[in-house]
Amino acid sequence: MKQFFALALTASLASPGIIQANVPTLAETFTTDVYVLNGTSTQKSKIDRAEQKIKDVVRSEEFKNRVINFTYNGVKRFVDNGGLTNTQIYYKILNGAERLLPSQDNEMDLKIKTYYQNSSTVGWTTTSSMYINMNTKFLNQYSSNETAKTMVHEWLHKLGFTHSKYYSTSRNYSVPYGVGRIVMELASRY
Repeated sequence: MKQFFALALTASLASPGIIQANVPTLAETFTTDVYVLNGTSTQKSKIDRAEQKIKDVVRSEEFKNRVINFTYNGVKRFVDNGGLTNTQIYYKILNGAERLLPSQDNEMDLKIKTYYQNSSTVGWTTTSSMYINMNTKFLNQYSSNETAKTMVHEWLHKLGFTHSKYYSTSRNYSVPYGVGRIVMELASRY
């Protein structure tokens, strides 16, 4: 349990030329295992670029700071946080223990199915499936940064985080929406 909350004051190389200091070892070693069931080579290439950006972002000190200092209504917290503090949410992300793969493997395990539907749904998943579903209506026009946001948003559901089914301003401050937005904003730097 000590390792769960231990912050290692070390430096790492998250991306060529960008030195990250003051991140825990779990951030330095965070990795991904993304599998795309279907999709075109262009879609898979975009997902591959997004996957690399996710690793670079999660390994960064700025990601750590943005998640830990995230605020809603002037208080450091996410909406629908499962009773966890921002720091606990950060470490839950780093531990990578999905509900259906509960070992703490320090990895984002993500299986993706693409589909097309003329709707406003970008992606979706269920608690009983290993897969997330990505609507190619959006994937085809999204940048790799926006794709990274969608991947992280849906993966956070795999970690057990939820949000309101219907739009509300507070929904944007839930863990999936809030962290997804952080990833998208930081991914543009990598």
